[in-house]
Amino acid sequence: MVGRRIKELRKSRKITLKTLADSIALSISFLSDIENGRSNPSLQRLEEIALALDTTTAYLLEGNSVSEIDFPNTFQADPIFTEIIDHLNNFDKWNQIDKEELLMYLKAKEVIRQNTKT
Repeated sequence: MVGRRIKELRKSRKITLKTLADSIALSISFLSDIENGRSNPSLQRLEEIALALDTTTAYLLEGNSVSEIDFPNTFQADPIFTEIIDHLNNFDKWNQIDKEELLMYLKAKEVIRQNTKT
């Protein structure tokens, strides 16, 4: 499954096997073995592959999109939460800078909320 997802993402991004292998200093044959389920990458290699494909390790391991996550009913009833989830459904296709920017924003909002409570 991991290999299939890597292969699908690589092809959807029009990245050759050689280009991806070169970008993470991995042999083409080993990457091909991973994609075809003949070998399994280490977690470190999987993280490198995810970064090179501009996705998450969790997506490569589990294949979950945001919409497949089972959120509590209290969240699902909130129309704003639903809209947020709609915007996050393609998160695995975001570039790394946009992902990090969103994370920084969320962390900043958390600090602001904590400071306004005290």
